[in-house]
Amino acid sequence: MGHLKDIGKTYFQHLGQAWVMAFWFTLGGIRLLIHGLLPNFDTEAGHSTVQKYKDPQTDD
Repeated sequence: MGHLKDIGKTYFQHLGQAWVMAFWFTLGGIRLLIHGLLPNFDTEAGHSTVQKYKDPQTDD
C-alpha cells in the first residue's frame, strides 16, 4: 500500500483519521445546507469547517 507508506501511517491509523475527517466534513456540509436556506443561521459554517483541517503551514 504505497499511500500508507508515503504518509507513514498504518491501515487503522489512516482509517480512523479518514473517518474523523469525514464526520466533520459531513457535519460541516449539513451546516452549510442549513445556512444556504437560512442565511443568518450559522454564518461561520463554511469557514469553521475549513479551518478545522487547514494546514498550518499554508498562508492565507
